[in-house]
Amino acid sequence: MSNRMAAAPLPEWLQTGISRAGSQVMVVARQAYRLSAVRVDLPLLLLPLAGTKRLELGAQKDEVVPGQFVMIHHATSLQVENLPPSIDGESYRAWAIALPWRVVELARSLLHAHAAPAERRAAVSFSTGPVTPLLPLLQHLLAVLSAPATPDAVLLEHALLGVALALARNGHGHFLHADDPSLSARIRLLIGAAPERDWSSADFEARLHVSGATLRRRLAEENTSLRLLLREARLHHGLALLQTTRKPVKSVAQACGYRSVPSFTRNFVAHFGIEPAAVANP
Repeated sequence: MSNRMAAAPLPEWLQTGISRAGSQVMVVARQAYRLSAVRVDLPLLLLPLAGTKRLELGAQKDEVVPGQFVMIHHATSLQVENLPPSIDGESYRAWAIALPWRVVELARSLLHAHAAPAERRAAVSFSTGPVTPLLPLLQHLLAVLSAPATPDAVLLEHALLGVALALARNGHGHFLHADDPSLSARIRLLIGAAPERDWSSADFEARLHVSGATLRRRLAEENTSLRLLLREARLHHGLALLQTTRKPVKSVAQACGYRSVPSFTRNFVAHFGIEPAAVANP
């Protein structure tokens, strides 16, 4: 069902600030498309700046437009549509803000220390709302990101913590009850940081402090394997590059560790249900 809440116009400083914060993730779509099996491993806040985003996970469906946000609360896989505005030539654009698990844990600790224990809420994959209550915290986040030097990691996490607390105070704190990342999610995050690397089981055994046998057993319990996780993480890195840069498909494939563009394209279509060229922003 579509989200019909009223959307307030976005303040000019928000769009200007995002354009100045070069390190930010801006998803751009020059044409409408639908993606299947989009994996999210971190709590993720999405703010459309132009156009419409639609999400679907089982029976839960919604859409958001500028002036609204969608918060994806826990690791999940869902269907996504990005729809540009009806104005000729204008692209869909959205700001994506991931909340590291360390920030989520800080928010949990603070809220637990200063409030009565809340009842555990029913699991909600994502929720939507008006962006207005978040604006003061987003403005502070942009100020940190727009600093001339590389953003200080402590100040950046402090600003993200403010956003997390504002979400929780406004009824969107389901991410606080999300389970800690699974082994599969932790491995995908490691691969996503260096997708072109020639990863081996020994790399993950050393980083995760587990034996090879334990690694294989736990991944089997999660119905996956290192081979499948490598393919999935690299494809999602490719999706992110196609959506947030103007790199051609060939360069994206190489950045994801693929030697062959046809192989990358074949796996991309099998996973997301769409050609990478349809997502690219040349």
